[in-house]
Amino acid sequence: MAKPNGARPATPPDGWTPVAETRTARERLAVLGTTSPAPRPAAPVVALVHGLEGHWTGWRPLAGQLAGRCRAYALDLPWRAGNHYRWRHHGTPAHWLREALALVPEPVDVLIGHSFGANAVLEHLATPGDLSQPRAAVLLAPFFRPETLTVDWPLYEAALAGFRQVITDGVRVGLGERARHLDPDVLAAMADTAVEGIGPVGFLSLFLQFTGTTELDLGAVTVPTLVLAGENDTSLSEDRAAALAAAMPAATVRRHPHYTHFCHAEQAADVGADITAFLTDAIAFPTDTPITTPLTTKEPPMTELLDGTLTTPVGRPRYEGANIRTWIGFKHFMYLTEEAVLQYFRERGVGAETLYHTYGLGLEIVDHSVSLPATLGIDDEVTAVVEPGRPKPGHGAPFKVRLTVRRDGETVTVLTGKIRVALVTLKDAPAGVRPVPAHLEPYVVPEVAALADAAGHEPQAVADGDLEAVLTPPGSNAFLWSWRIPYFYCHFSDRLQHSGYVRAMEEVVDRFLDDRGISIRTMLDERGWIPVVSRARAHMLADAFMEETLHTVFTVQEIIKDVMYTAAFDTYVHRDGRLVHTATGSIMHGYAVSRGEQAGSLAEFDDTTRTALLGGTR
Repeated sequence: MAKPNGARPATPPDGWTPVAETRTARERLAVLGTTSPAPRPAAPVVALVHGLEGHWTGWRPLAGQLAGRCRAYALDLPWRAGNHYRWRHHGTPAHWLREALALVPEPVDVLIGHSFGANAVLEHLATPGDLSQPRAAVLLAPFFRPETLTVDWPLYEAALAGFRQVITDGVRVGLGERARHLDPDVLAAMADTAVEGIGPVGFLSLFLQFTGTTELDLGAVTVPTLVLAGENDTSLSEDRAAALAAAMPAATVRRHPHYTHFCHAEQAADVGADITAFLTDAIAFPTDTPITTPLTTKEPPMTELLDGTLTTPVGRPRYEGANIRTWIGFKHFMYLTEEAVLQYFRERGVGAETLYHTYGLGLEIVDHSVSLPATLGIDDEVTAVVEPGRPKPGHGAPFKVRLTVRRDGETVTVLTGKIRVALVTLKDAPAGVRPVPAHLEPYVVPEVAALADAAGHEPQAVADGDLEAVLTPPGSNAFLWSWRIPYFYCHFSDRLQHSGYVRAMEEVVDRFLDDRGISIRTMLDERGWIPVVSRARAHMLADAFMEETLHTVFTVQEIIKDVMYTAAFDTYVHRDGRLVHTATGSIMHGYAVSRGEQAGSLAEFDDTTRTALLGGTR
C-alpha cells in the first residue's frame, strides 16, 4: 500500500468554524471550514461529503491524516442523521451537493464522498454540462449496479440486508470504545432501533440511488477518480467493482482486504495514505508542506444544538426502582430517559456542568411525557435512543426518546416519550461566565414561567385560609397533599427540579390510594393486584423553590373500561398572597393480576375500587 512521502505533518490547530449556511425548500445546508484564503496557491481545496444518516463530524479521523496538505471544507447535507427525507422531493443528491458546493467560498479542487455521499459525487461527476467539476475525486465505499444485475425482489432483499449491516456497523463505529464492552445483543438492539428510526423511505432513497447508477454516463467522466472499498464490503463486491472500472475509464478502483464500509474512520491512516498517493499524481497534492487546515482530530465547536444526530446511550435501571418483585416502577423509566437526554448534551460539549460554570445556565427538563408498552426488569440492559425534534420559538429544545431491551432474541420497546429542555439563566451564576453562544440562545429563558406554553397559568390572589377550598372544591374528587420541598429534590442550590415532580407524582398516588382505603399493600395482600402505570407526564409551568410548601393536588378523572383510570396532577406554591401554578401532569394507572387463573391480565375494577377512586360518585 502506498505511504505518504516525507514526514507526517503535525496535528493542525483548532480552527473548525461555520463558513456558510442557507435554507432552501425547507432544508438546511451548511459548510464548515475556514474563511481565510489558502496560504499558498499550491494548497488544494477539498470538500467532504458525508453518507446517508451520517454527519460532517464523521470526517475527523481522515481529516487528521490529510491535515497540513490541503484546505478542507465539510459539507452538512440534508441526508444527515435524523432527517425526514423531504429533500428527495426537491432535488437529486447531486442537486443538493451542487447547492452546498455553491456555499464554499473558494473553488473546490477535490471532492471526497463516503457511501451515499460518494454516490452523490458520482452522480455529480456524470452530470453533463456541469461547470463546477473538481480536478479530482475520491469515492469511499460507493454503491454500484452493473447492467447485468437485474432489479428484482431478491436484489431488493439483499440490498435491505446490506443496509441493515451498514447501519449496524455505523452504530458500532459511532460508539467508539464503548462498542468493545457491549453485549452483541445490545448492539443488535441499538441497530434495530436505528433502522426503525430511519424507516423505509431512508432505505428506498439509498436503493434507488444504487439501482440508478447504471443510468449514469460514466464513460463521459474525465475527472480522475479514486474508488476505495473493502473486499468484505457488499456495497462494492468484486464483480461490481470490476463493472464500475469498466464503465468509468477515469476511475482507479481499489479494494483492500482490511477496509470496512467506514474505512475513513476505522482505517483512516491507510485511507489517507491511499488518497495522498493518488492526488500527488493527479493534481500535485502536497505530501510534506505544512499548510494550515480547518479540520482537526479534536472535537470541533458545536454550531447547532438540535443537529439531527441520534444519541444511543446504554444503561440499567437503578436498584431503588424495583419495588414490586423485580419490576421497575414508572419513575425510574423516566429517570433513564432523563439521563439519556443529559448524555445528548454531554456529547455535544454542553453538559449540565459546562452550561452551569461556563455560561451560567441551568439545564431544566420542563416537560416529560412517556408511554410504557412493556415491563422493565432490574437486570435489563436498556438502549436509549434520543432524537432531536423540531423546536418551536419559546418552547425550549424538544427530543423524542425510545427505550428498548433485548428479550428472547427480539428487540422490545419498553418506552416511547417526549422531553423538552430549557436553559434557565441562573440568578446566582458563577463568576466570569461567558456570553451564551448563538446556537444555545433560542433555548434560554430567564425562568420557567417565561416559556411560551406557561402562558395562561398566571398567579391568582388567594388568602391563606382559602387555599384548601380553592384547590379542592366540593364535588371535585380532588385529594390535597401539602409538603415542604427538601433540598435533595432541588438543583442549582435553588429550585425544585423535574425529577422532584416525578417523585411527588409517585408519592401523591400512594397517599391518595391509602386515603381511599385501597393502598398498594392492601391490594397486594387481599387481591394480588400489582400497580401498573402505562402513561405519565409532568410539565413544569413555573419555578418552585427550596423549602417552599408545595400544594399537590391529585384528581381521578375517568375510569377506562374498568381496567385503568386517568388522573390529573397539579402543584402550587402560595407566594406573597398569590397562588402560583408550578406544574401540571397526568397519569394512567391500573393493576395487573399476579396470581390465580387470570395471572398476567389486567385486573377489572369492582364496585369498591370504582367508588374509592371516584370518591363515591359512580
